[in-house]
Amino acid sequence: MTPDRFGLYVHIPFCVRKCPYCDFNTFAVEREAVRTFLDALRRELELLRDRFAPPPFDTLFIGGGTPTVLSGSQLSDVIGWVRDTVGLQPDAEVTVEANPGSVTVKGLRAMEASGVTRVSLGVQSLSDELLQRIGRNHTVRDVLVSVEQIREAGIPSVNFDLMYGLPGQTRREWIDTLTGAIALSPDHLSCYSLIIEEGTPFADLHREGRLDLPHEDDEAWMYEETLRMCEQAGYEHYEISNFARPGHQCRHNLIYWRNDEWLGAGPGSHSSWQGQRHWNVRGLAEYAAAVRRGVLPIEGREELTADERMDDTMMLGLRLTAGVSLTAFRRRFDRDLLAVYGSTVERLRGLGLVEIEDDHLRLTPRGRLLGNRVIAELLR
Repeated sequence: MTPDRFGLYVHIPFCVRKCPYCDFNTFAVEREAVRTFLDALRRELELLRDRFAPPPFDTLFIGGGTPTVLSGSQLSDVIGWVRDTVGLQPDAEVTVEANPGSVTVKGLRAMEASGVTRVSLGVQSLSDELLQRIGRNHTVRDVLVSVEQIREAGIPSVNFDLMYGLPGQTRREWIDTLTGAIALSPDHLSCYSLIIEEGTPFADLHREGRLDLPHEDDEAWMYEETLRMCEQAGYEHYEISNFARPGHQCRHNLIYWRNDEWLGAGPGSHSSWQGQRHWNVRGLAEYAAAVRRGVLPIEGREELTADERMDDTMMLGLRLTAGVSLTAFRRRFDRDLLAVYGSTVERLRGLGLVEIEDDHLRLTPRGRLLGNRVIAELLR
């Protein structure tokens, strides 16, 4: 079965400063490194076109790193290369990630003119003290200015990335951040708990017992209050950690959660295309050298079995509040979902963790609180 939507992810691997909780593939911003990367990216897009012959993409997500360390004209060039080389649908959603304080009205207007429809702003917190504690290089004032600039530039949708469960964060501090964020009327909110990633400074501090994280009961309370406050403010809770005003769901991330197909470009990017996963080399020099030789900079690949594709569809789809469509599952895999997962589904239904309604298997509100553990039960 052919997916309904196709996405393209472009990784901009540069940051002014790496946050101590971040394990993304990033490098320091240097003029020559940026030039090398942009030359290589343009060539990689041509190689992707020649190798995979993708249809025009429904979504483009430019992430990082911090994409807005590039100038507005450079980001416009990237979008133009995508449109001219592999193609975008006329109504494509085009998202650019940005850090507060890293945008200008001039740059944003250039992005809007090139087709950007959505900016995802890495707000994280509306407490200057907490921002400093987690190594961010922006302030609350930067957030306020950046939101005003995005709106002045005419970009129609803005998302705030927010984090809870931060070191030393109290329940009141999270409520203050969420209240302040909602007051700024973003079109979309992504609210994630802090994850301690191996190989990061925070992981070292945590191992040494020097990271003062909130108790798991406090973190669960923060999540439940997030649901209540966002829904009360008119945001639809459509994915475990994501909330949107009507018409502002992130179409690109829905491609991931529905286990459709996407290609990735840039160092360390991942792809899932026609039953195969592949991922690029992470090093900038290795990435650029490969495309100069005329080969895709793929470091590894794996063919997925039918069982692995079904498990992925369940793992990703159950993150959506709508859940997994029984009809779409049967159409895609020529298998009945309950014939494959029935005994586990029945056990989880008995525990009040999943339910079947309107042709969808989905987590119950209680199941969402234990989301990762419940989903893991279904994987074979």
